[in-house]
Amino acid sequence: MKKIRIDDVDWISELPEPILHHIYSFLPFKKVVQTSVLSKQWERTWRTYPVLEFDSSVFNLDLRDRFLDDNGGKKEIQRIRKRLFNGLKQTLRNRCFRDLTRLNKFTIDMQFLRNPEFSSFVERCIGCAIGSNVKELKLKFLTFGYEWYNLPKIVLCAKSIDLLELQGCKLELPSNVKLSCLRKLCLSQVFTDDQVIQALVGSCPLIEEMSLSECHGFKKLELVGLDRLNDIKILYNRGIQLYNKGIQLYNRRLEWVVIKALNVHSLAFVGRLDECDINVAYCKNLKSLSLSSTFIKDEWLYNLISKLPLLECLYIGSCHKLESIKISSPSLRELCINGCVKLAEVDIDTPNLGFFNYFGDMISLSSNALALSKVDLFLFRDKFYTPWNIKYIELLAQFRYCSEILNIQVVTDEDVIVPVELRQILPSPLSSGKHLNLPISKIPVHFSLAKVVDNLLWIAPHVKTMSILKYGHSSKSSFEFSYKKRIVYEGESASCCKSLPVTCWQHCIKEIKVEITDENEEGRNKIKRYYYLEGPDMYEKIDDLCSFGVTKSAGLGGLVV
Repeated sequence: MKKIRIDDVDWISELPEPILHHIYSFLPFKKVVQTSVLSKQWERTWRTYPVLEFDSSVFNLDLRDRFLDDNGGKKEIQRIRKRLFNGLKQTLRNRCFRDLTRLNKFTIDMQFLRNPEFSSFVERCIGCAIGSNVKELKLKFLTFGYEWYNLPKIVLCAKSIDLLELQGCKLELPSNVKLSCLRKLCLSQVFTDDQVIQALVGSCPLIEEMSLSECHGFKKLELVGLDRLNDIKILYNRGIQLYNKGIQLYNRRLEWVVIKALNVHSLAFVGRLDECDINVAYCKNLKSLSLSSTFIKDEWLYNLISKLPLLECLYIGSCHKLESIKISSPSLRELCINGCVKLAEVDIDTPNLGFFNYFGDMISLSSNALALSKVDLFLFRDKFYTPWNIKYIELLAQFRYCSEILNIQVVTDEDVIVPVELRQILPSPLSSGKHLNLPISKIPVHFSLAKVVDNLLWIAPHVKTMSILKYGHSSKSSFEFSYKKRIVYEGESASCCKSLPVTCWQHCIKEIKVEITDENEEGRNKIKRYYYLEGPDMYEKIDDLCSFGVTKSAGLGGLVV
C-alpha cells in the first residue's frame, strides 16, 4: 500500500466550498480568477463563486487613447483594450450563460470610454448580472468632464436587486420602474431629472438607506411614505453649467428637499445648500443629524432642533452663516461644532449631553450640560492678550462638571499657558475632571514640560491623570497624581499660596507617577519608562525626565520597559 506523506496533501483544496468562497472574498478579483488553473477542484470552486468584480485589479492601466499623439501608441492601447474586453466577455459566457450560477454581487469599476467595445462590454455585463438575478449591482465609471454612461433602462426594472450603486451614469425613465427588493441606493455623479428621481425612489417600498453624492439635473427631492427608510445622505448636490457654442444648456441645482418618513434615524446634508429649502421636521424619530458646509442660519437651526424630540447626535461643520447657536434638547447626547468661522456664541440647554466637541475660534458658551463625561476642544489663538485669556478661562469653567475626560488640543505649548497675574486673581476653572489630555501640534526647541504641567494643574487642580503628547507622534508623557490633603485653601498654607484662591500644586501633591513613552531610533518599537516623584523638588525633576524625543534619566532610577 502506497504511503502518502502529510506534506503532500493539499489540505486547502479539500476544504468545503463555502469556506473556499469565503477565502476568495479577501482576494482581488484577478487573483480569484487565477486560482481556477490550479486544479479541477479550484476550477469548480471558481465557477460556483457567486461574485464577479471587474475592478482596479483587472483595469489597472489607462485604456484611453484619445490623449495619445503617436499612432503606434494608440494602436497598442486599442489592441490591449480589445484583448481585455474579449477575455472578460468569455468569462461572462462561461459563468453566466453556461454555469447559470446565481450572482450575489456584480461590480464594474473602470474608466468611462467612448467607443463601441466599451458599450458592448458593459451591456453584456449588465445583461449577465440581471439574468443571474444579481442581489448587489455596482456600476462605477470614472468620468472626465461632464460626460456620463447612458445606463440601460433594464437596470431600473430589476426586481432581484437588493443594493444598487451607480457612479458616472445618466438615468432615463423606463416604462415601468420596479425595484421592489431594493434596500440600499447609492448614486454618485449621476445625471437625471426630477421625473426620474421621483419615479426611482417611489418604486422602492423596502428601501432603508439612500445616498446622493454630486448628483446633477434634478431640482426637487421628495421622500414620502417610505416606512423603512432610516438612513439618508445628501452630499454636494450642486448645479453645473454646460455650454454648446456659447449657449448655456443647463444650470440646475437642488432647490427643494422634503422628507416625510417617520422612521428615519440618521440624516446628513453636506454641501452648499444655500438656496435649498429643506424640510425634515416630519422626521420625528430622527436620532442623528449632520449639517456640513451648508448655508443654514441661526433661526432655522433652532426651529429644526426644537421639532426633533428624539435627537441624540448633532454635528455642525463649516456652516459659515451661523453666528449664534441656540439648542434646547433634553435628548441630545453628542454635540460637535467645527469650523463655523462667524460663530460667536453657543447657548446649549442640554441636561443629558455626554460628549461635546468644539473646533474653531473663541466663543462665548453658556451650558447646563450636567452629564458631560468627555469634552474635546481645539481653539484658534491668534493673539496673546488679557481679554482672550479671560474668555478662555470662562469657557473652560463651563465644563467644571465634566466628570471624566477633557482633551485640549493646541498648536504650541504657549496656547495653554495662563499668565501668572490672572492665576493670582481668578479661581481655577475646573474642579471635577478626572483625566486631562493635551495634544500639542508643534513642540518648540525650548519646551518646558514642567511649565505646561504647572498650568494644567492650575486649570484642573483635582485632576487624577494627565497626558501631554505630540500630535500625530507616539511620544507621550503621562502623569498620575496622589494628593496628601484637600487642594482648596484652608487655614495655614505655604507663603507662596497665601494670595491664591487655590493652593499651588507643589504643596498639596504627595506623589507623581510618571510614564514616558518614546519611539526607538528606528521608529518601530515603543520604549516606556516609569518614574515616581516626590518631595519639594518634584517640579525641577519633571523637566529632567523628558524633552519629547530625548529621554533624560538624570539619575532618577527609572524602570525601562
